[in-house]
Amino acid sequence: MQHFKALRTISLFLVSAMVIFGCATNKNQVANGDFGLIAESVPEGILLTFTNIPSDAIRMTIHVTYSDTDELASSRSIISSFADLRDASFTMGAVSSIQLERVKQTGKVIFPIFQTGQEYTVFAYVYNQLEHESMLSNDKNFNPVSAYTVITPENGTSFNKDIVRLELNNSISAVTLSSMPVFSPGVTFGTQKYSFSVTIIIPETGSIGVADHHIPQGLSSDGLTWVFEPEMTNNLRENNHDWLENGINYSAWASVSANIIYDNILWNVEIAKTPEFNYSL
Repeated sequence: MQHFKALRTISLFLVSAMVIFGCATNKNQVANGDFGLIAESVPEGILLTFTNIPSDAIRMTIHVTYSDTDELASSRSIISSFADLRDASFTMGAVSSIQLERVKQTGKVIFPIFQTGQEYTVFAYVYNQLEHESMLSNDKNFNPVSAYTVITPENGTSFNKDIVRLELNNSISAVTLSSMPVFSPGVTFGTQKYSFSVTIIIPETGSIGVADHHIPQGLSSDGLTWVFEPEMTNNLRENNHDWLENGINYSAWASVSANIIYDNILWNVEIAKTPEFNYSL
């Protein structure tokens, strides 16, 4: 059985939730508590059925990943999708979907995207108010309520992944989605069609994630280009928290995701990455 490796991810301004890398077991699993998760293939994609969602939960995050290479130890090989379900009382930060109460009642969520022959790992976290505050405060003793499973779906919405391109400019300061995804019928885009980010790997420690919501002024009017420098480096110099050393090269890459809506739930679906590049302060 292969295990997940959870790398703490810090943003420019706030310590955020964990990012999951790796693969998991071939059985449905409950990580702690009675909270459970089962996945099955349906014509619409992957049907996720949750059991014993805590009644006081205010947030559920769902992470769906697969590896596009055999290099399972490489975090860059992991293709990630994400949904953030909130209770109506919880409006802190960027809200993805105020659908948690409905999911508590039905226990059902459908992830609509699939790539033929890929084994997907699904990991879900749930938080009540106190647990969420512990997560944000980076409490080392905090252990979130979570569950995971794996599945190879047979159906769902696909897109032309092999020809979608994210290009990095020569000065390593901006990225452009030069060829766009074409989804099979039924996909509705969110208000912002695409989201961009940069991941910087700190060996044996974790990763730093910088996204376009940290530098929104960098987005072009057509939403296809994001300029992240010099703002990213300026902010990291001010908010480094001693993670990065001056003069050291770190492996980094940029990613782009499509924001799509299915059954009133907004999914952030990764569609392309740039090649790795060296980053230093």
